[in-house]
Amino acid sequence: MFLAKFQQVNSDKFSADKNNNMPFIGEILAGKATGSIYNGTMFQRENLQTNKVYLCDNHVDSEYPDNVQTRIISEVSLLELQPLMTQLGTGSLEVDTPE
Repeated sequence: MFLAKFQQVNSDKFSADKNNNMPFIGEILAGKATGSIYNGTMFQRENLQTNKVYLCDNHVDSEYPDNVQTRIISEVSLLELQPLMTQLGTGSLEVDTPE
Protein backbone atom coordinates (compact mmCIF):
# COMPACT_ATOMS: atom_id res chain seq x y z
CA MET A 1 0.00 0.00 0.00
CA PHE A 2 1.02 3.59 -0.48
CA LEU A 3 -0.12 7.17 0.04
CA ALA A 4 -0.45 9.48 -2.95
CA LYS A 5 -1.89 12.79 -4.01
CA PHE A 6 -3.00 13.15 -7.62
CA GLN A 7 -2.74 15.77 -10.37
CA GLN A 8 -4.22 15.58 -13.85
CA VAL A 9 -1.64 14.99 -16.56
CA ASN A 10 -1.24 17.68 -19.20
CA SER A 11 1.50 16.15 -21.29
CA ASP A 12 1.36 14.86 -24.85
CA LYS A 13 3.11 11.70 -23.59
CA PHE A 14 -0.34 10.59 -22.35
CA SER A 15 -3.60 10.24 -24.23
CA ALA A 16 -7.17 10.95 -23.18
CA ASP A 17 -9.58 8.08 -22.52
CA LYS A 18 -12.70 7.40 -24.61
CA ASN A 19 -14.53 10.18 -22.71
CA ASN A 20 -11.74 12.63 -23.58
CA ASN A 21 -10.48 12.80 -19.96
CA MET A 22 -6.75 12.84 -19.32
CA PRO A 23 -5.39 10.48 -16.66
CA PHE A 24 -4.25 11.50 -13.19
CA ILE A 25 -0.82 10.64 -11.83
CA GLY A 26 -0.05 10.23 -8.17
CA GLU A 27 2.88 11.65 -6.26
CA ILE A 28 3.97 8.87 -3.88
CA LEU A 29 4.20 10.29 -0.35
CA ALA A 30 4.78 7.06 1.58
CA GLY A 31 4.99 3.33 0.89
CA LYS A 32 6.01 1.46 -2.23
CA ALA A 33 4.09 1.67 -5.49
CA THR A 34 4.58 -0.04 -8.83
CA GLY A 35 2.39 2.50 -10.63
CA SER A 36 0.37 5.61 -9.85
CA ILE A 37 -1.67 6.41 -12.96
CA TYR A 38 -5.45 6.61 -12.53
CA ASN A 39 -8.09 6.85 -15.26
CA GLY A 40 -9.45 10.40 -15.68
CA THR A 41 -13.09 9.39 -16.11
CA MET A 42 -13.00 7.15 -13.03
CA PHE A 43 -11.30 9.91 -11.01
CA GLN A 44 -14.13 12.29 -11.82
CA ARG A 45 -16.89 9.69 -11.49
CA GLU A 46 -15.69 8.77 -7.98
CA ASN A 47 -15.62 12.47 -6.98
CA LEU A 48 -11.93 12.31 -6.10
CA GLN A 49 -10.04 15.56 -5.74
CA THR A 50 -6.57 16.73 -6.66
CA ASN A 51 -4.10 17.39 -3.85
CA LYS A 52 -6.02 15.25 -1.34
CA VAL A 53 -4.08 12.30 0.06
CA TYR A 54 -5.39 8.81 -0.69
CA LEU A 55 -4.46 5.35 0.55
CA CYS A 56 -3.84 3.26 -2.55
CA ASP A 57 -2.56 -0.09 -3.73
CA ASN A 58 -1.58 -1.67 -7.02
CA HIS A 59 -2.96 -4.78 -8.65
CA VAL A 60 -2.65 -6.61 -11.94
CA ASP A 61 -5.89 -7.52 -13.70
CA SER A 62 -5.65 -11.07 -15.09
CA GLU A 63 -7.12 -9.83 -18.39
CA TYR A 64 -4.29 -7.27 -18.71
CA PRO A 65 -1.23 -8.91 -17.10
CA ASP A 66 1.20 -6.28 -18.47
CA ASN A 67 -0.76 -3.38 -16.95
CA VAL A 68 -0.28 -2.42 -13.30
CA GLN A 69 -3.43 -0.70 -12.10
CA THR A 70 -3.83 1.74 -9.22
CA ARG A 71 -6.73 1.28 -6.82
CA ILE A 72 -7.70 4.18 -4.54
CA ILE A 73 -8.93 2.69 -1.26
CA SER A 74 -9.86 5.76 0.77
CA GLU A 75 -9.12 9.40 1.50
CA VAL A 76 -6.65 9.98 4.32
CA SER A 77 -7.48 12.60 6.94
CA LEU A 78 -4.89 14.92 8.44
CA LEU A 79 -5.07 12.97 11.70
CA GLU A 80 -4.33 9.69 9.88
CA LEU A 81 -1.59 11.08 7.66
CA GLN A 82 1.45 11.07 9.97
CA PRO A 83 0.83 7.62 11.52
CA LEU A 84 0.34 6.11 8.06
CA MET A 85 3.47 7.80 6.71
CA THR A 86 5.45 6.38 9.62
CA GLN A 87 3.96 2.92 9.15
CA LEU A 88 4.43 2.78 5.35
CA GLY A 89 7.88 4.36 5.26
CA THR A 90 9.54 6.47 2.61
CA GLY A 91 7.60 6.83 -0.62
CA SER A 92 9.02 5.19 -3.72
CA LEU A 93 7.86 4.25 -7.19
CA GLU A 94 9.37 0.93 -8.25
CA VAL A 95 8.64 0.48 -11.94
CA ASP A 96 9.79 -2.62 -13.79
CA THR A 97 11.65 -1.75 -16.94
CA PRO A 98 11.89 -4.20 -19.84
CA GLU A 99 15.35 -5.58 -20.44
